[in-house]
Amino acid sequence: MNTYSRIWTNASFKRKLFLSLLFLSIVPVILLGFVSSYIDSRAIQKEVNRNHEIILRQFSNQVNSLLQSLDKAAITLANHSAVEQSIEKGPMVQQLDYTLAMIDTVQKQRSFSDFHYDVSIVYRAYGKVYSSRYGYIPLSEFPFAGDLDKIDLSAAAALPPDGKANRSDLLVVRPVPLFFADKPDGYVIIHAQAEKLTSFFHQASLGNNRRLLVLDQNGMIVMSQEPKEIGTRLPKESQLYQFWENPSSSPGPVSIGGTDYLLSSQKSSFNGWTYIAMTSQKDLTAKANNIQIVTWSIVGVLVLLWVLVSFIGSHRLYFPIQRLLTRLSGDGKPSRGSGPTGDLQALDSFIQQMVDTNQALRRELHDQIPYLKETVLQQLLRGEMSSEEIARKTERYGLPISGQWFYVMLVDVDEYVSFERLYREKDRSLMLYALRKMAEELFEERLPATTAMPLPGQIALILGCDRTDEETDAEVRQLADEFLVMVRQYFQFTVTVALGAPGRFYPGIKEAYDHAAELLGYRLLLGSNRVIAREDIKPSVQQSSSTLIHLQKAIVDQVADCHLNGAVHALDQLLEAVPRYTRHSESALGLFAYLIGELSMHIQSKGVEPDQVFDGDPYKELYSKLSLPEVRSWLAENLLPSIIEALDAGYEQKLKSLSREICDYVDAHLETDLSLQQVAYHFGKSLSQMSRIFKEETGRTFSDYLIQIRMEKAKEWLVQSEMPIKEIAERLRYTTVQNFTRVFKQVTDMPPGQYRKRFRDNGG
Repeated sequence: MNTYSRIWTNASFKRKLFLSLLFLSIVPVILLGFVSSYIDSRAIQKEVNRNHEIILRQFSNQVNSLLQSLDKAAITLANHSAVEQSIEKGPMVQQLDYTLAMIDTVQKQRSFSDFHYDVSIVYRAYGKVYSSRYGYIPLSEFPFAGDLDKIDLSAAAALPPDGKANRSDLLVVRPVPLFFADKPDGYVIIHAQAEKLTSFFHQASLGNNRRLLVLDQNGMIVMSQEPKEIGTRLPKESQLYQFWENPSSSPGPVSIGGTDYLLSSQKSSFNGWTYIAMTSQKDLTAKANNIQIVTWSIVGVLVLLWVLVSFIGSHRLYFPIQRLLTRLSGDGKPSRGSGPTGDLQALDSFIQQMVDTNQALRRELHDQIPYLKETVLQQLLRGEMSSEEIARKTERYGLPISGQWFYVMLVDVDEYVSFERLYREKDRSLMLYALRKMAEELFEERLPATTAMPLPGQIALILGCDRTDEETDAEVRQLADEFLVMVRQYFQFTVTVALGAPGRFYPGIKEAYDHAAELLGYRLLLGSNRVIAREDIKPSVQQSSSTLIHLQKAIVDQVADCHLNGAVHALDQLLEAVPRYTRHSESALGLFAYLIGELSMHIQSKGVEPDQVFDGDPYKELYSKLSLPEVRSWLAENLLPSIIEALDAGYEQKLKSLSREICDYVDAHLETDLSLQQVAYHFGKSLSQMSRIFKEETGRTFSDYLIQIRMEKAKEWLVQSEMPIKEIAERLRYTTVQNFTRVFKQVTDMPPGQYRKRFRDNGG
């Protein structure tokens, strides 16, 4: 009560007037309708019950007649000699005459009935079914195979449709023969589809808005006008279920699907099914409803009249506020508040919402400014903006870019792949952010500076100045050197700094960036962890291709003689000469690619295939190197030793002997934390050499071989000892029993416990 009082107190005058008129107009009519409905319903119920009893009696007789005719047809077929002989002989090609006779008998029997149904003959002993609907199918594919075990064959067996059991047909079943000792040879099943049962209702002339339901002993709907209801059970909490269970418990109307029905029921003495007739109370009270419609129409007209009067008056009084609310709402419709001053509250709410939205947009724009600046700077480096756009966006975002000349300094992380493996993504972002701030703070003291990240692991520093000369170049170079010293002091990784030639005006920034990127390519020749400027690149005046060719030939000759030390010495001489005689990294890599090609041709001439020597694509591996020391390490420690070892006269024999020693070593250290690196270290080989040797001689990888011998040892212990599975897993160096069980099951297709039990039960 307090709630309604509070609502009334807080309502506006317009709303109070509207609610008062509505209340005074509707309440008297509602009371009159309630009284008249009560008097009329008592008289109507008696008439409905009498009509329902007549309908139920007629419909019950028709349904019983249908079921009797279906059962009679089932008995006739089950007792027919053609059906009995076909079930006894089976659906064999050799017994085709019996089968055809059976099919002819079934078709004749179906033609005698006005009601359409299907017949299925079940050959229980042969696991086959002949059906007029499905044809010849295996018993396992027969939709009603699972229902045969539920049937009581001592009397007429009729199974209604059951949605829960996925049975959509009415089934009448008789055994073949009709009298049997243990189990029948087969069954005759007559099944009628739910649609046919629905059409049966249309023949009963039930009338409009009248429904009939047929329910079995379990409350399942057997027949209905609605096909989707057939085979479903009544919910126990429904009023219809309570009426079916106890008809005397619901003397009044029952609500079903939002419609009130008056119910009557009758129970069949033939099969115990319950027939329920339902008539809409709305149709039975049509005349009373007409009176109610007239009354409510008058009330509606009065309500609309007062609503119109109230609307016009309130509209004139509240027109200024409504116009303001309409403009502020944004969709052309005024918003309504609550309380006596609801519109004013709505207006205040709109203004506050605008203030909050404005503040939120400012915060969001402030958060997005760094990303917008980054995008503008990257477009500037790529030359994707005109001078006017650059000037406009520089002013908008407050970018510290000014001057007539611009330097671009690229700071690139050395060995970025190792940098990615060593640090997590979050740590890498923090380090690169700190690197950017360090560069900006150092250069901003002398020149306007800002940074961007054009590539992962690379920072571009843009410096502006009004003039460019030797003094400015020296100052920028000095700052770059100071920056490199600070990086070495505060970070655990190294960077290479490329300082390009200055470009004029904003379009010159792209030219300066391209030149710095080109200078960064000289890192392979000049080395990493240093500053590379244009003055560091001096064209060679004494290029001599004969010197490089001579050194390449010396390496090939030393490899041909299987002299590793001599080959490495010649390689060092070549690496020392490369920076003097080549102008760019691509030229240097081309020299080493040519050397690899010469070595490949030489080992092929000796009858050794390159695939047996090279671990992967050597050219791809070469072009992944970022500095001459990396190239030297790979050639001297991996490629050249592998080639010389392959060319050794006793290579094959030594390889087989070494492979046997490796296998013996693995077998002896099976119960230790064995790894390929440990084995390679023991035999003085590199990881790639050891992996290749093991794969060539055993045809398997080291990890596959280790798993196999461990599983063989596990099988031996499981069969020949009482050692617990947990101890076996620990001795074979598995961290958990679950990991051991998973691997064992992958190898043997069964878990360890089952393996032990199976082989013990079979006597080993």
